[in-house]
Amino acid sequence: MKQRIQLIDGLRGFSLLGILVANMLHFQYGINTYRGIQPDSWLDQIGFYFTKIFVEGSFYPIFGFLFGYSVILFVRSFENRDLKATGPLWRRGFAFIILGVLHSVFVWDGDILLIYGIGLILFMLFIKRQPKTLAIWSAVLFVIMLPFALVKGWIMSFANDEMDSIKEIYANGSYVDILLSRLGVTPDLMDPFTIMLILIVMPFVLFFIAVFSAFLIGPAVLAGMASAKIGLFESKLDLAKRFVWLIPIGVLLKSSIIVDIALTDVLFQIGGTVLAIGYIALFSLLFRSAKEQSWTKAFSNLGKMSLSNYLLQSIICTTIFYGYGFGLFGKLGVTLGIVLALVIFTLQLLASNWYMQRFANGPVENVVRRFIYLGKSS
Repeated sequence: MKQRIQLIDGLRGFSLLGILVANMLHFQYGINTYRGIQPDSWLDQIGFYFTKIFVEGSFYPIFGFLFGYSVILFVRSFENRDLKATGPLWRRGFAFIILGVLHSVFVWDGDILLIYGIGLILFMLFIKRQPKTLAIWSAVLFVIMLPFALVKGWIMSFANDEMDSIKEIYANGSYVDILLSRLGVTPDLMDPFTIMLILIVMPFVLFFIAVFSAFLIGPAVLAGMASAKIGLFESKLDLAKRFVWLIPIGVLLKSSIIVDIALTDVLFQIGGTVLAIGYIALFSLLFRSAKEQSWTKAFSNLGKMSLSNYLLQSIICTTIFYGYGFGLFGKLGVTLGIVLALVIFTLQLLASNWYMQRFANGPVENVVRRFIYLGKSS
């Protein structure tokens, strides 16, 4: 793609900040951070509820929205040259799937790339649809998936009973111990037959989870595709003013987590999406009004190499928290974790700005592009 929309790159960089802050809970405490964390100090309680209300569940939709938007721009770049985008799209999806599997197995099991890879292949069916059709399907899919928020809450509650042994492995285990744990191989399941069975079944389980998760991000992806069709960031950015007011509504809905009522999981899911829309609108207006200041360029450069930075976040944080690294799993605290996330993100901003002044693409992005275009120039 010869021309880029700087705002999209900037938003992608901004979403990486929120993703890192939200993931910091998972890096420190494992998968169940909803009812599985009981902060001891008032400072950590503030950090915990800040993360839950203002961050968690509100930045992955932004990433999904931008993913859908970029898919349409990707297809359009081929159509403008009278070329077919089908092959490159399939390869783009498989590239994400391959990266996702490698990431989730060898680095961190909180991967999202596999989900987006499968999501791309699933939602290729909608690429030729009109904006109105895409918007309707986005809303329908969102409503259909809402009840699963309750199921997710139940699964997380159940998982909490199984987390103690896993936390012990993450906190004190070697790299091999943690790798086997990701694959579902625990000390009481170490016989060759069980390991072989797990290795056979695990890909199917992983695929099912990824397909289900792809439907969860589907509303955001389809909304992004619809927005690209109408040229939201190119010519209709004034529409953003109408959606900034969604920020307080999203915060209010997500604040239900404090009282933990019967419909908290559903309200949290709705609030996360509402807040994401508000964040997109506010950041877009601030980005446009800044008119290429140094901070907008820094966020854009970070966003241009979002794949590399996302994977780097996982490598850095697992090294800091897991037993084979510095072993700080569950020891740093929620609020200090937020501070650490801000430090890491700031360093990534500076490093990405330096890197993009010297190279056209990030290191992982360059490999993916070569795979998509079969080694040819795009």
